[in-house]
Amino acid sequence: MDKTYLDCIDNDGNCFIIYWARIEFSVIKINYSGLIFSDSNGKISEKSSFIKFNRPCIDDNLLFNNSHLCINGKWEKLSFAVSSLLYRDKQGNELFWNCHHPKTQTRIEYRNTIYNGFGYAESLYLPIKPWQLPIDELRWGRFLSEKTTIIWIQWKDQYYLNKLYFNGVLFEDALFEETQIVFNNGKCRLIFEQPSVIRKGKLSGVIARMPWLKMFFNSKILKTIEIKYKSPTSFFVDSILSDKGWSLYEIVTWHK
Repeated sequence: MDKTYLDCIDNDGNCFIIYWARIEFSVIKINYSGLIFSDSNGKISEKSSFIKFNRPCIDDNLLFNNSHLCINGKWEKLSFAVSSLLYRDKQGNELFWNCHHPKTQTRIEYRNTIYNGFGYAESLYLPIKPWQLPIDELRWGRFLSEKTTIIWIQWKDQYYLNKLYFNGVLFEDALFEETQIVFNNGKCRLIFEQPSVIRKGKLSGVIARMPWLKMFFNSKILKTIEIKYKSPTSFFVDSILSDKGWSLYEIVTWHK
């Protein structure tokens, strides 16, 4: 599986989440692109397409123009890339997490309206079947503001992973609570002030409109529950307010 994820949220909380993916099963290739839009009032709309669409060109200026999703966007890189090897299986297959655009200045045209805000983009190449990954829970997210970039990923189960990047510096001591993340030996605290759910449901619901796709996925994946959030966020260092911005984050739970 080859996947690129993009997002953007403006100062008012208008939020875009975009996916591009290519999945191969033997000689069968499936192309997918999808859009989730959560406006400033929390109203959610979604679009998806299985029409072949080229992967976004990964450069300092990342462009995503998709007429099927009615969206035209530009992600202009503002910070250095972050890349990490997340997992290697016994056969030597490797999963790399490539945050090529940890923070961007983003401009999106959608439904004849222009939105400007901070954005994010990453790519994953997964040569391992997703249900073979030794994890039961994944937490991922990002907080972006004028002077702060915080990105995190945590795996739980047989294989434990805990990585948080604060302005490019790696911390591996993050503690995740319902409405906050604490790291750097308790000196830094990211508080989600008004989390709202963007999406909650099983993967099987995402592909319900194309039920024949289910034959290609393990039941563990189809029963996976994903919850996506957006939230205005405050960042404290040594109990002093350092910054404010928006966070996008998710919790994914696999069911065996």
